[in-house]
Amino acid sequence: MFPFWALFLFVVCYFIGAIPFGLFVSRRQGVDLSRQGSGNTGAANAARILGLKAGLTVLALDAAKGLMAVILAYFALLPGVLLNLTKVVFGLVAIFGHNYSIFRRFKGGKGIATTFGVVLALNPKVALLAGLLWLGLVGLTRFSSVGSLAATAAMPLLFVYYSDPWEYVGFGFASAALAFLRHSENLERLAQGRELKIDEG
Repeated sequence: MFPFWALFLFVVCYFIGAIPFGLFVSRRQGVDLSRQGSGNTGAANAARILGLKAGLTVLALDAAKGLMAVILAYFALLPGVLLNLTKVVFGLVAIFGHNYSIFRRFKGGKGIATTFGVVLALNPKVALLAGLLWLGLVGLTRFSSVGSLAATAAMPLLFVYYSDPWEYVGFGFASAALAFLRHSENLERLAQGRELKIDEG
């Protein structure tokens, strides 16, 4: 029998990912985050425009979306041999929902915090090291995009280092590809010297 319950949860993961927490947080302060700073609704732009507390709030909420998607995989009622694959697929769907939200006419963020939430559920050590890499590079360069791209690019290598399942490694490559796709304009601005630093409004 086709696992309709798993398909339902698959769709739920998309809608969880699509929740635009950045807009909710900013509008509570009378600001439309999509029209300020970089125009992104993620944690970095929230911190830039609304302050560190708002940025951390958006980071936590967006990361929770990825974490929740992986947790839902345990309730998909699929054979145990498919659990790892289900976790990464559900995680990718949540990231896709964040990046292309139905609530924002299929626009969205860059997916970095949601990716972090998925990785946190898959392997907290990889999440910690990727997070430290992000912090270090942002501290050195003041560019959130540089830290984000380096951290996501490192994730598949970190999964390999910790001998994680091939599904996790595949997730690392897929999520990194999504991150680079969503940062194409950032890469162009970096090359032209027009990229906003994390502390520039």
